[in-house]
Amino acid sequence: MEDLMQRARKGDSEAFVALFERSRPALWRAVLAVLGNECDAADALQEAAVKAWQAIPRFEGRSNVETWFMRIALRVSFDMRDKRSREAPYAPEAFQTDAPSSRDDRERGGADTVPLDDFRVIAGGKHRADRDEAMDVRRAIAQLPPDDRLVLTLFYLDDFPTQQIATMLNVSVGAVRARLARARSRFKDVYCGNDNQKAEVAR
Repeated sequence: MEDLMQRARKGDSEAFVALFERSRPALWRAVLAVLGNECDAADALQEAAVKAWQAIPRFEGRSNVETWFMRIALRVSFDMRDKRSREAPYAPEAFQTDAPSSRDDRERGGADTVPLDDFRVIAGGKHRADRDEAMDVRRAIAQLPPDDRLVLTLFYLDDFPTQQIATMLNVSVGAVRARLARARSRFKDVYCGNDNQKAEVAR
């Protein structure tokens, strides 16, 4: 990793790509959580890669490179979200979590095959989610505010510790914990509400 970083800082594009690709799945999930649809997320990730490449000669190592990439990607995503909100009302699309490896994968909807067991645990589940449950979880997450989706994604799907999330979001650890508690509560309300609605329909 250190060798790749040194080479990337000296202008080695292959080393930079290798570094960025290691972080790409987590970056994809984060920008998708913020923006809510794959088209904007893909644009944000591409712009973040360009900005990171331009800035990496100045990277001083005050945080690890994954955190640094994430800060850039989130800054791009927040700016894009703010710009979009000024231009037109936001209509959230189905939230997906996987990082498709190609345009064909995105068009086939490959992300729908990813089980969301970690999110299932938030709702109190103890077993592996089957496909129907995973889809229910995904629909519940899609109804959450972007900031809630983001903190749940960083903590549960990407397994970042609260300290690292705090650095990524430029907030205190206490603020991260408070956001997680709020997001978990909102997720449970939405998820359990969906379950109740299905039970009513089944009667």
